[in-house]
Amino acid sequence: MKKNMKWAAFALAGVLSLSSCNDFDDINVDPNNPTQPDTRYMFAYACKRVYTFSWNGTYNPWTQMFPMYIAERQNVQYGTFDVRDFATQSYYYGNIQNLETIIALNSNEETMNESYVAPFGTNANQIAAARTLKAYYYMHLTDALGMLPYSEAIQGLEGNFTPKYDTQQFIYEDLDRDLREAYAQFDESGTLDDTYDILYEGDIAKWKKLNASLRMMMAIKLSDVDPAAGRERFAQAYADGGIEDNADRLEYKFLAEEANENILYTNIYRSGRRDFAPSITIIDSLKSYNDPRLYAYADPNSRGEYNGIPLGIEQADVVNYADRAEFDTRFTEQDAPMVVVPASHILLLEAEAAVRGWINADAEDLYRRGIQASFDYYDVVGSMDEDDNSITYTDFDGYMAQPKVQLTGSESEKIYKIAMQRWLANYMQNGMEAWSDWRRLNVPTLVPGPAMVTTHIPYRRIYTNNDYNANMDNHNAAIAAQGPDTYDTRVWWDVADNE
Repeated sequence: MKKNMKWAAFALAGVLSLSSCNDFDDINVDPNNPTQPDTRYMFAYACKRVYTFSWNGTYNPWTQMFPMYIAERQNVQYGTFDVRDFATQSYYYGNIQNLETIIALNSNEETMNESYVAPFGTNANQIAAARTLKAYYYMHLTDALGMLPYSEAIQGLEGNFTPKYDTQQFIYEDLDRDLREAYAQFDESGTLDDTYDILYEGDIAKWKKLNASLRMMMAIKLSDVDPAAGRERFAQAYADGGIEDNADRLEYKFLAEEANENILYTNIYRSGRRDFAPSITIIDSLKSYNDPRLYAYADPNSRGEYNGIPLGIEQADVVNYADRAEFDTRFTEQDAPMVVVPASHILLLEAEAAVRGWINADAEDLYRRGIQASFDYYDVVGSMDEDDNSITYTDFDGYMAQPKVQLTGSESEKIYKIAMQRWLANYMQNGMEAWSDWRRLNVPTLVPGPAMVTTHIPYRRIYTNNDYNANMDNHNAAIAAQGPDTYDTRVWWDVADNE
């Protein structure tokens, strides 16, 4: 029953609950400007797109292609990176606006105790959760594009239809400030309705861990552009406590019903397309590390072989890769969840911060725990008796003992190993963070395919024409400040050379 109630919240699409009346005057009520937007439905709907930074859309999952986790198996279409623009409107109007409204309703003494606000939970928790989720969206949007409407965004009701674009530096600073305030605002003795909080089911302690994790995810990206600020922000977030246990991960739970089913299930089973498969880059990397996650990530081809498809090949070459490894069924079931922020990612960020001296912690312990968390999630820890000759060890200690895995060497060599383990762990999880790692650290080495329109993996996405048409002057000002609106322009924190 609870599952159906959760989907009922989605079906209301933003979400709005109007008070019922019996007289004909109500036909004059504007349905697009309701007087009583119910915060329960608004929050549930605002949660619905968190998975898009793990797998973005049915036909162009660029967040998995940019870090070369997947490739196209039939039609070479999106793997050429020729679809360049990234539309943000639905995030603003469908997610961020809902969250801003929740904050406003819970902050206003005239509305905070109303029947369309109070049932969702304690005012402080509604505000803090909305601020945290809003920061999640803004962080990913600015990491994709750079400068964005932020400080003047969502002001249409106030008559501002042409918001300025803020710099990524400003957005990062303000998000960190807002997240710190939200962290302090959470009240673990208070409530958040577990039916409509479809991410953490009202668990405030988990929301606080997500909040601190988002701050660490932003802070580590300042390692080259502003390490002093990065260190201060990371240390505070680490002290507050991030996601370090698989039970606390952020994931989107799809349902075993057509209205809210897993995106890959839709593509493979409902549409019968089978557009994508694991890439040769991830398959061969797992083999080179004697990594048992190979068996969790992919299923073998008809000959029992684990092989992948190159990303960005010419259409004529597709026939050469007809019998390839498939996605493991754990990713393609109708209700298979999409992990967004796993414990492994945060632990391995903390390991990097420890190597850099940003936190007083045992880098090797965090590194080991990060890899262990990934292995545990896929249930691959333990003896391996497969016939694949590339698996030469018998347990987790054997994996960790490999020279390629041991956390030894110089600081840069250790950071390389940590980043490589993050990339191996983030497959089919947060591809955006894996792409950001590549932009910042050039790990792993990713070589564009022959059909790609770029000479390198894109450094950013490109603004959609709708942004230009609706807000031309501010759009042009952003390009003048940031650089040409192309794949070659880097976002603010991306200053290392990875040509």
